[in-house]
Amino acid sequence: MVRQLWRRLLKKVIPGRSRSIALRDEIQFWREWFVSGGLQWPEDFHERLNPNQPIQEHVATYIDRIEENPVRILDVGSGPLTKLGKKHPSRELIITATDLLASRYDDLLSELGFEPLVRTIFANAERLVEQFGPNSFDIVHGQNSIDHTTHPQVAIKEMLAVCKPLGFVILYHAENEGQTEHYHQLHKWNFTCENGDFIIRDQRGRTTNVTRMLVAAGEVVCMRDGDAILTVIHKKPG
Repeated sequence: MVRQLWRRLLKKVIPGRSRSIALRDEIQFWREWFVSGGLQWPEDFHERLNPNQPIQEHVATYIDRIEENPVRILDVGSGPLTKLGKKHPSRELIITATDLLASRYDDLLSELGFEPLVRTIFANAERLVEQFGPNSFDIVHGQNSIDHTTHPQVAIKEMLAVCKPLGFVILYHAENEGQTEHYHQLHKWNFTCENGDFIIRDQRGRTTNVTRMLVAAGEVVCMRDGDAILTVIHKKPG
């Protein structure tokens, strides 16, 4: 939740920013993060730069259910350094990290002299199939990123489309971040679980039941993990 805390500090100074300005704020956040060694989160800094960092448990659980080796993972909205750990006890991991701001992150990394373990490439979360083709990844992951897209329902459908049959889409997000952030900057959507269903809601209360939306394509499991929402979509075969 590092970026969420940073944005709350920015919001106290200049509220109600547009999306373009909010995207520029992302670059400023990461500049401060690199220069300071992670701001007040040095552990996060070291984990992202550690080639032996184990893959997070909420992802490893589903890697264990994948038969293929290596396991191909798409990380959507990764920032300049994917948060995903690089090691699994029994599988080789091939991580493709993507972000809308990849070119800006490249400039920042070059300026500051950082070489990422996995270089982030450009991708629009709402047009993944166009770039990667269908059924391309064993696991498609997004952490605190899909709720910042313009149309998260579209992004999730795209994530499922580029996921292989019987693969997993894993979404890990702060709950109701739009409401928490008073719908400032990129925070226009709320993700939550209601009666076991994954729900997306906007500022006006318009609601999408993603579990029902995807019933023909995948089995959706939604659960709370502290103040976060973990949603896993198991893509159906065929």
